[in-house]
Amino acid sequence: MTSSSKIQTQATLDAVASGLQAGGDLDELMGRAESPASDAGEFAGLIQALQSALRPVEPRPEFVESLRTELADLIEGQPGLIKRARQMPLRISLAAALALVAGCLLFFMRRLFGSDAPQEIQEEAVATPL
Repeated sequence: MTSSSKIQTQATLDAVASGLQAGGDLDELMGRAESPASDAGEFAGLIQALQSALRPVEPRPEFVESLRTELADLIEGQPGLIKRARQMPLRISLAAALALVAGCLLFFMRRLFGSDAPQEIQEEAVATPL
């Protein structure tokens, strides 16, 4: 199956699925298709069977409310950044602070001494066997 026929089949099946969702008839929709592909007929029957078997269901209001409550509690229960930082062990906080200070110090030292350009790596000749 070529690329253009795949695209055409996908477009036909999309049109059939959309038409069935809108309440159209399968035979009428397949007849209106610009050039129905051979595989489209097989898939159209499957689309119709799924459309008739799967009906949208609205959840009960109690379920919606309990889910909303659980999600709100979950979001509110998460500590903020400052609270999480305070809960970390002291040695981890000190290590993070030292790493931050050392990184900033190295950055400013590099800017102060003007070594913006990276150093070139010299390749060494290596003897290779013939």
